[in-house]
This record gives sequence, C-alpha cells and structure tokens, in this order.
Amino acid sequence: MLRPTSEDDQTLLINFRLLERVLRLMAVWPTDFNPYLPQYLRGRFFLSELFDFGYQLFWYFICVHIAAFHIMSVLTVDLSYDELFLTLITTSIYSILVPLSLYLRLYESNIRQLYEFSQRHFRKRSAAGVHYISISSSYRFTNKYQFWWIASCLLGTMHWAVYPILSQERTLPFPCWYPVDVHQSPMYELAYIFQVLGQLQVSLVFGLASALFMVFVFVVCTQFDMLCCSLSNVRQSAMILNGGYGPELREYQDNYELDTRDYVLQEVFREDLDTVQGTKTASRLDQLSPAQSYLMELAPELTCVMEDCIQHHLILLRFCQLLENCYHPYVLLKLLQILLLLCFLSFMATVESLSTMKLINVLEYFMLSITELYLYCFLGQTLKNQGLKVGDALWKSPWHLCGASYRRRLLIILMNAQRPVRLTGLKLYELNLETYYTVLKAAFSYYTIIKKFR
Repeated sequence: MLRPTSEDDQTLLINFRLLERVLRLMAVWPTDFNPYLPQYLRGRFFLSELFDFGYQLFWYFICVHIAAFHIMSVLTVDLSYDELFLTLITTSIYSILVPLSLYLRLYESNIRQLYEFSQRHFRKRSAAGVHYISISSSYRFTNKYQFWWIASCLLGTMHWAVYPILSQERTLPFPCWYPVDVHQSPMYELAYIFQVLGQLQVSLVFGLASALFMVFVFVVCTQFDMLCCSLSNVRQSAMILNGGYGPELREYQDNYELDTRDYVLQEVFREDLDTVQGTKTASRLDQLSPAQSYLMELAPELTCVMEDCIQHHLILLRFCQLLENCYHPYVLLKLLQILLLLCFLSFMATVESLSTMKLINVLEYFMLSITELYLYCFLGQTLKNQGLKVGDALWKSPWHLCGASYRRRLLIILMNAQRPVRLTGLKLYELNLETYYTVLKAAFSYYTIIKKFR
C-alpha cells in the first residue's frame, strides 16, 4: 500500500542519533574511540575498548561512590529522622541507577533492534481511502514530548545541584559521609563537581531511558491507529485499487462524518482523490464453492487490501513482543524506584523543619516521579486498548458487503486481536491504570507506617 516520503524516516533517524550520542556521552552505550585516535593507532592494541572501559568506569565511579557514601552515612552517622530519609532518597536513586545503566548497556542491541524493526516495517501512513492517518503526526508529538520530558528531568534534578549556590552556603548538594574533610579546598570543589556530574547522570540516564521506551510505545500505538483506519476504509481502498469508482468515492467522502475521537492523536487527513492512482491487482482468490460465490464485487481488490492489513497486524504484534521482551526488567526497576521515591518524598514533604528551598526540590522530585509513573501506566493501558480496538474496527467495517474470501481473512485478524497486547514488569505486574493506583496506594500505606514510627 502507499508509503510516503523518506522525510519522516529522516526525522526519526536524527532524533534517535541524538539520543544515542547522549547515551554514549553517559557511557550507557559503548563508544568507538577509533575515530578520535591517530591513524596509526586505530584498531590496534584494543585501545578503543580500553578507552571505552575506562570511560565507563569513570561514570560508574560517580554513581557508585555517591550511593556508597550515603549508605555509610546511614550506618555510621547519627542522623535525625528527617536527615535519614533525605539520605535514603538519594541512596535509592543512585543504587537503582547502577543496575539500570548495566541493563541499558547489556540490552543495547535489543533496543537498536526495536528501532531498526520500526524503520523497516512500520507504515508511514494508512491505506489509501477517503481519509488517512500519517506517521508525521506521531513524530511531531514525540519530538515535543522528548524535549519537554528531558528538560523537566534536567530541571528537577539539577535544582538540587545548584541548591548550595542559591542558598549561598558552602555545603554540598547532598551532605553525606566522606573519608576526607570535604569542607576544605580542593576536596570541597572536587566533591561538589562529582555530585553535580552525578545529578547530570541521573537526569540524562533516567530521562533518556524513559523517553526511548515511551516513544516506542507511542509510535506503535499510532501504527494501531493506522491499521484501524485502513480497516474502516477497506472498501474505499478496494475502489481506489480498482480505479473505476471515482464518482462514488467523492460522493462518499463528501457525506462521510469522521469521528476523530477513536484515534490517539485525533488527527486525521482528508484523502486527495485526484492524486491517488488506481492500481490493478492480480490477487489470487480462494477456491470457492458455488454456495460461497456471493458478493463478488471488488472481491480481488478486497482480498488484496485485507491481506495487507493482516501483514500489518502481524508486524505490530511482533514489535510489541520484542518491546515486552526488551523492557520488562526495566519496567520492574522503574516501578520499584518510583514506589520508594513516592514513599520517601511524601514523608519529606510533610517535615515541618524542611527549608523552603529543599521543600521546592522535594516537590519537584515528587511531581516528576508521579508524572513518570502515570505516563508509564497510561501508555501501557493505551497500548492494550489499541490492540483490542482492532477487533472493533473490523466490526465497524462494511464486512457484510464483502464476500467469503474477505470474511475468511477477517477471522484471522479477529483471532489475533483477541490476544491482549501487554507490557509488564518482569512478567509479574502489568502496566495499566490499575497498577498506577496500586503503586500510589502502596506508597501512601508505607508513608503512613513511617509517619507512625517517627
């Protein structure tokens, strides 16, 4: 069927390359240092691998030493109840950052496979009909989302890093136990730089990992919209393929009332019937008995359109399976991290002795965490609904005007659509709105218990 321009492909390619460069900057993905070496040293003595390993160790040292020193603070320093939970917040963030970074590095090939699969197989628009959906709408939305999401992550985390400057105090962003005196120069400046780099690492690693996951989910949701649009246009697509139904198509387009609420972005384009070229098809029909030879008008064209929809549906189911296999450990890590953060941050927000600046920082983290949880669960619920919506789109299509060959193929999509598309956390917890409420209730329950023991 119709596949538009490579301009949308180039847009997604540029965005993926940008995300890839930042992930390499944070040593989350391996970097090839050969282009930066002198010509005579390229590819020799494993220098590129050694530089990559050293660079990776540097960033792991940043997050590991902050987590380790905060754990030492909990074990060795006599902290007040409020200081203890502020320390636990930082400890939980940096402790989860280590396995998350390892996961992203180990699963780099899987994430790249998802991107390459989408580039090869995803449609750029729905089948030709009286209206259509374009992938360009999805790309525009995801570009804006990525920018604002990463900007929010940077703002929410780096605010902690600049807190000592704003308060004009000679303190570290996260006061904790150190084996040396960090109140004297140059150890103070060195510790301060490492903590700022740690916050930058937190914002970019968590932000980019979430952005990649959510963009993949949203793009496949748009693909399901395209499939549903193609199914609702199935008879009109067959007319265009036949090439002899121009007046009927224009009359139908003028009288058709489109409901965009059925689609995620609610952006549907009107087909230009003057530029759509009719294409003859030589699709092979099934061997039908005389009793099944009914409603044969446009039978070859309808069979061709339905086979294309079946192929599109199988591609989307395959992508969703790859997405689930790649991200289900990551989802469980994120749910655990958000649960801990919401519990600790809720407690800190109710501490009366907390300064105004730190209260603002805590509220920023709280809103960022609860927004991230909602986005994950909302997209998981939306993807599940999109998969189930394919069956509804089939029943809304004019199947009763189509023959036996079409109806046989309709059953194939119906059987596949009955299997729910799910995203889970380690195959244990499904991402949906029910999980969102469950995590919130659990965080509040733990907060209540902690409050009683204060």
